[in-house]
Amino acid sequence: MPLIPLLSAKILAPVVAASALTAAATARTTTAGTLPPDLPAPPALVSATSLSSPRAGAAFAGLPQVGALVWQNLDGTPGKRLCSAVAVDSPNGDLIATAAHCVAGVRATVGGPMAVAYLPGWDGSSTPYGVWYPTRVIRAKQWSASKGGNPDFDISFLTVFRKDDPRPLETVTGAERFGAIPAPGTLTVQLGYADDGQAPLVCRSTMGFHSRTQLRVVCDGFPAGTSGGPLLTNVDPSTGIGTLVGVVGGYQQGGAGPAISYAAAFTPAIQSLYREASRY
Repeated sequence: MPLIPLLSAKILAPVVAASALTAAATARTTTAGTLPPDLPAPPALVSATSLSSPRAGAAFAGLPQVGALVWQNLDGTPGKRLCSAVAVDSPNGDLIATAAHCVAGVRATVGGPMAVAYLPGWDGSSTPYGVWYPTRVIRAKQWSASKGGNPDFDISFLTVFRKDDPRPLETVTGAERFGAIPAPGTLTVQLGYADDGQAPLVCRSTMGFHSRTQLRVVCDGFPAGTSGGPLLTNVDPSTGIGTLVGVVGGYQQGGAGPAISYAAAFTPAIQSLYREASRY
């Protein structure tokens, strides 16, 4: 079917109805809050404790825990950019999170149409931590049951693997802790990959609320492509690992313009979805 751009969403391309998914891969357990050996310390742009000035996204070298979500070419190689995503701590160490509107209809396969890949730490030209492929997509029934998607459930989890490597993602890149609803005014680090640039973007702002179930962050310069990017609090300056409190999405599928971003708050229902995804 024809693909019509969604101008109100921070997404590079729309998607269609859901498809059947393959079984999850088995992985080892790792510990949240620790980095695998030989990973670089986070840049000051991420780990600083002051607000960004100006309050806008700045290009930086990237974090291993955050990556670009891209379409696969038919042969399984990485293709055009779609959204952003983030590694999340789980018992199996193979879990990433992104916006549900980014992966509605994707197929959890290697190669073929409507398939995606995850590029952690992508710097615009290289994939320092490899290419990871989904084995399962977990989304809320409330999202799928609502026409256009329920914005309060605009988050999906994907289990991923890397070809010819038995190690789970978390032992390679580290992963963010899954959090809860933050207090208003909490210092928040927003990250993502814009469609009009190569390097990832970072901005430090304060947490606000559009509604009881929708987070709101004011950081300019986060246009299409930044959907699914993480909102982090309590970032450790030595590891870059913090607490994930949202992924860009929700109201207006993340925001109608580049200056304001939204995310579904991690309500008890979202917490339950995370626990379900962690069991795979």
